[in-house]
Amino acid sequence: MVIKVDDRKMTIRRAQAEDLLLIQELIKGLASYEKRPQDVTGTKEQLHFWLFEKKIAAVWLAEYEKETAGYALYYPVFGSFAAAGSVYLEDFFLKEEFRGRGLGRCFFSKIAEAVLAEGYTGMEWSCLDWNRTAIDFYRRQEAWQETGRVYFGLDHQGLRRVAGT
Repeated sequence: MVIKVDDRKMTIRRAQAEDLLLIQELIKGLASYEKRPQDVTGTKEQLHFWLFEKKIAAVWLAEYEKETAGYALYYPVFGSFAAAGSVYLEDFFLKEEFRGRGLGRCFFSKIAEAVLAEGYTGMEWSCLDWNRTAIDFYRRQEAWQETGRVYFGLDHQGLRRVAGT
């Protein structure tokens, strides 16, 4: 997809296996922005396995004037009550030098378009509570903010403990 923004070209394309190092670099950029660079422990081999062999998630790249501007990564989820598939937007990241020009809005719009084209009925995500810029952006997109839930998780060690292994 090629989109014109300010008379310049923005390209949004689905990532391919040959983009693996670029994806890894963008993930590190997001982790740095979120003040969590130490949490990036995945190897390129692991990314390749999950993204391009198991195909567990979709990755889209945004390029502005042929320079990588950001990426989005989402994966399917299933809602049993509605018996409907939607996606969880795990990552949505635009490099700082590309923000404030309407590129994020265009990129987000095209991700929504891709999700619909794939037959999903919705998209949800989370945002760090201190990230006011992102929160304001999502509100401008008229996204609703979920309340009434407390999220839990288990890491690998926790899974092993619960499984008794």
